This record gives sequence, structure tokens and C-alpha cells, in this order.
Amino acid sequence: MDLNNLTTSTLDLLRQHKTAVTASATVLLLSGAVPLLSRILSDYRAWYALGPNGLPLNPFGYLFQALASPFARLDTRVPAPYDVAKVSQKYGALTLQSFLPTPLSPRPGPRPEVPTFVGPQRQTTQQATPPTRAAQEAFLHAFSAANPSRIVVRPSNLEGPLFNSLWLVDDGVPVRDEIKRLHREFAHPHGEGSTHLVLSLSDAKAAIEMGWAERHRMSGVGGLMPWGFVLIYAPRDEGEMEVWKRFVLASARYALGGEEVVMP
Repeated sequence: MDLNNLTTSTLDLLRQHKTAVTASATVLLLSGAVPLLSRILSDYRAWYALGPNGLPLNPFGYLFQALASPFARLDTRVPAPYDVAKVSQKYGALTLQSFLPTPLSPRPGPRPEVPTFVGPQRQTTQQATPPTRAAQEAFLHAFSAANPSRIVVRPSNLEGPLFNSLWLVDDGVPVRDEIKRLHREFAHPHGEGSTHLVLSLSDAKAAIEMGWAERHRMSGVGGLMPWGFVLIYAPRDEGEMEVWKRFVLASARYALGGEEVVMP
């Protein structure tokens, strides 16, 4: 077979039917592009519906989290997908301790739905009621007032100024490396009642095992967020509100390196 003649003949045929070839190629491209574009738009709408967060609520914010997705983890509900000895050596022996005042009982029922966006991380079912959200905000201020020399309420640096968060007072005293990386912010609730906070490896593992939490998708990735950075699900009743308060207390105790913290 003469490949040169075959190539020349093929090119001549394409030139003779240029319009038809162009139209066919366009149809093929569009047939693949339209469904892809539709999926992207649907995904963007779902992301946008989660509301304000630490990223710009526009296509640039969506694109940023989408680009981070290949590096993020999907095993957020696996209690301890890491080498405990290696990670505890990095964080220190304190991270193997529990700072919860009492052991956890299993959370009743199924977990809420949490979309797999890198950011924001929110639950779309089993959300908190307005009175519960108000109670969470009141607790943040009462908690800070009970520990004024160590804890302060400030707008979140991680989630944006619309959300209040708990910070360690910047009094010059060195803090745990995980908390330092988060600029001393250790807990912040979101508009639907879920809460990001930092727990010891022991408490984070227990919270996930008992169905109360899951990790952030960037937890443990490149040192950006500690392995104990978890999403505590929104309280659904007064009993779960008390459990939520225990998580906040445990987070503060761990952030302060084991110091005693006053519960309001």
C-alpha cells in the first residue's frame, strides 16, 4: 500500500467536502460539550446554593475548589485513615488523649447529606432550626465570657466575616502547631448548624465512629488542615445541643494544650 498516495487522496477528499467535514466535527464536539456544560452548570448551582463561605460566591470560588478536588480526600467518614504513630509523633502525645468530659454515645439515625465539594463543607439535610442556631451563637459568647483571658469570639478567618468563631487570645503564649496554622481559630458554626472545629486524634476518631462528625476533605492534606479538623453535624434537639457543647469544650481544651477550661 502506497501511504503517500493514500494520504494525498484523503486530504483531497477532505478539501472537496470541507463544509460537510466541518459541520460533522462541530456536531460531534457539541454533542459532547453540551452534556458536560449542563453537568458543570448543575454542579455550580448546587455549590452556589450552599451560601456564603470562605471562598468568593462566584465562578472563581467554584473553580478554586474544583481545582483543589483532585488533591482532597474522600475517606472523610473513615475514623483513622492514617498511621497513628507517625501522626501522633508530629502532633505530640497530647493528641492521643480525649478531652471530652464524658464518653460519646452513638448519634441516632443516619448521617446527614454532605456534598463532596472541597469548600464549603455543609450539610444539606437535618439542618438546625433558627432557635438552635441562636443558641449556638449565644453559647459562643457565653463560653468566651467564662474564659476571657484565653478565648475570644471574632469573625471567622476560615469561613468569612458572616460567621462567628472561637479564637485563642493572642497573648504571646505559643500554641499547638495545628492551631497556629489555623491562625488560632479553633471552632466556628455555619448557617445551617454544622460546626468546624479541631479535636485531638482520639476525639476526632470517636466522633466519626459514633456518627457525630466527618473530617474536612483537606484534613491531613499537605499540612493545610490537621487530621483532627472535623465537621460536627448540626444539633437536632436539646440533647444533641448538649453534645455539641461538649465538642466545643473538648476542642478548646485541646487547642489550649490541656489547660482547664470553664464551661458556662
